[in-house]
Amino acid sequence: MKGIEQQGKGTGRIANSVVPTNGADTTAQGEATIDQVRDLLFGGAQRSIESKLTDLREEMQASLKQLQADLAKELAAVQAKVTELERDTEVKRLASLKDVGAAISQLGATISGLGSGLTGR
Repeated sequence: MKGIEQQGKGTGRIANSVVPTNGADTTAQGEATIDQVRDLLFGGAQRSIESKLTDLREEMQASLKQLQADLAKELAAVQAKVTELERDTEVKRLASLKDVGAAISQLGATISGLGSGLTGR
């Protein structure tokens, strides 16, 4: 059993071809043929899906980079605002201390003035 007879493509002739008698070779050829058929049937769809996934991945990465840049910008703005508020708070605190000191000095002067009035009688 060296070969089987096949009909040639479109010629109407009968051609002899040798088919391996080894079972492993036949299985490997069958798998290769199935892979070829699968690629013919689904290859275009698979490539299209892979292309769309690649585009989606790139779009998501670009969006992520934009979000990171926006977040960094917003964080810098918040930090600048906190620094400004710290400065303003410190200025107000120092002004309040100065006002309290002035009020204490004025109170001390008033008390001294009242005490002078009592001893002067």
